[in-house]
Amino acid sequence: MGSNPHEIFVTDEDYWNWDKYIQQCDLIDLSDGDKRRAKESYQYLRGVLGEGYLKRAYRQRNPMLFWYFTNAANLARLSLIRFTEALKALEGAPGYKAILRRIKRPKNLDEMIEGKSVIEVAQKFLRAGFSVEFEPRVSVKDHRGVAGPKNPDMRIIDAETGEEVIVEVSRMLPSDGQNLTSRTYEVIWNVLVRDAMLCDPEALKNVLAPRHILPRAKILRSIEEEELKGIVEQIRNLVDRVRASGKFGELIIPDTIEVGIASYDDHDRAREWAASRGMRENDHVEGADILTDEISRARVKLRDKLKQLPEDRPGIVVLIPAGTNLILFVYDIRWLVAALAEEVERHSKLLCAVMFHTFDEGGKESFSVNLGPHVFTKLVRSDKATEQSLIIRNPACKHSLAAETLEKVGTAFATD
Repeated sequence: MGSNPHEIFVTDEDYWNWDKYIQQCDLIDLSDGDKRRAKESYQYLRGVLGEGYLKRAYRQRNPMLFWYFTNAANLARLSLIRFTEALKALEGAPGYKAILRRIKRPKNLDEMIEGKSVIEVAQKFLRAGFSVEFEPRVSVKDHRGVAGPKNPDMRIIDAETGEEVIVEVSRMLPSDGQNLTSRTYEVIWNVLVRDAMLCDPEALKNVLAPRHILPRAKILRSIEEEELKGIVEQIRNLVDRVRASGKFGELIIPDTIEVGIASYDDHDRAREWAASRGMRENDHVEGADILTDEISRARVKLRDKLKQLPEDRPGIVVLIPAGTNLILFVYDIRWLVAALAEEVERHSKLLCAVMFHTFDEGGKESFSVNLGPHVFTKLVRSDKATEQSLIIRNPACKHSLAAETLEKVGTAFATD
């Protein structure tokens, strides 16, 4: 058997076979200890999720199939191990079966991803010294003052002080405006960089010393699909003219997009063109600004999730930006803190709000920054993933907690 981790999958049915993934661990660049832990993780999930889970996930296009199975990167196996360890640690918690159901047989993919987020947050509180109960039954008054039952995501109890906090977790999906901005960038990058530069016919003649045209583009706004199709056609025509003439060419559509393309032996012309527009040296395409007010959307989401929290105990709302929601990247953190702190202080039952995001390979160093009473943390985990968290504390919270409990809440998002 060779070293290609994909070669053992020949038929569709192979992708539904747990034994194949266990066997594949030996073909992935992992330490012997991590190979063993990955195999044990698959054996555990096989028992928890069931023999038919893989086939069901395959037919439903469940992203977990890619995250933990078909993606053969070593980091994917480390993430698998982490997720499995979280499930193992939490399996004795009250209400665990309800949260596992969101993973095993979700009503839809959103419920599955929400469930995975709840497990991830619960594990952090567990490691910090809290016990966890999933979907506890609490009484919450509505806007008319009428009490009714609610089931927030979890109750955490400090093992030392006995103090409890109710926690609600929610994903923040990207806005329509952000989706359109991302789609515009993707299409322009593909036509200019992937198709025109990387797949340039001249480049394919000698892959060791490729010759290619050099494009640069500055996108000035999001572009709707029909208009984008017309612009793509203009860009392709420009590419053809530059290749044929050997001369620099540009496409300027005011307030929409600017494109400059240098021919094979005149790359400096494209670099100078981009520099004159304030573009970074290594950016082939610069995307448009995201103009939607993600901060306002976060405030609205926070208010909505507060409806799950009772008045008689302190509460925490954890907002998890979805992978394509860039709120923690495009906004100045100080501005984000100021805006969210103003909203948090309006709700006396709220102990704090947490914005928490995980992404792959985000750096090598962890750090925390205090912003008044609030904390921004970047944490590089043992599985090489990176977490960013922003804790917005509420000085107006009406519930007093011991200093030890408050410290554990902060520790949950600051340690691996």
